[in-house]
Amino acid sequence: MVHSATECKFWLSKPPSVDDARPARCPGCDGAGREVGRALMIVGHGRRDRQQRGPQVADGTPVTLVVAIRRYRCRRCEAVLTVVPRDVAPRRHYSRPAIALALARLGLLGEPAATVRRAISPWRVSATPGWRTLRRWTQAVREGRLFPTVAASSATTIDRALARRIAQVVMGHAPPTVRGTPVLAQVFAGAVAMA
Repeated sequence: MVHSATECKFWLSKPPSVDDARPARCPGCDGAGREVGRALMIVGHGRRDRQQRGPQVADGTPVTLVVAIRRYRCRRCEAVLTVVPRDVAPRRHYSRPAIALALARLGLLGEPAATVRRAISPWRVSATPGWRTLRRWTQAVREGRLFPTVAASSATTIDRALARRIAQVVMGHAPPTVRGTPVLAQVFAGAVAMA
């Protein structure tokens, strides 16, 4: 998966062309995608729809969007590359900002899991009072599969403590222009900037 510099909301309003989204280098073989005077080495390989769940702004209503992502194939090593907006989290239906907001609500604001779910999940019906997805996300952080910049040594056994740590690290990535805004706005901006 290759992250574009474009955020999801801009990607949806004006999807990039095949040439605009083409990666400069293949992450598989590190070969150039386009060399002067030679045939393209990274060629278009179609599009695929991908769900993106969660609020689109820090205090927004959660939605489910369908994003048409671009795929490419490296003619050198045969790798298939997927180019996605910068706020898409690998192997997750929820956006990186939505996950960060959920963990911030759990860890920093101390909200119960059911309240966090209502704020982040677009699905309104739930048979259980909590939200197992929060535990899955904190476990993915412990295993280095989600928010890898959170050091493994900070992975405590208490989900709320780890969620607080993740939210603090994400806030640290927020641009200086959002300092002084509400905590959730800083977490959202930091999660977008982490790509």
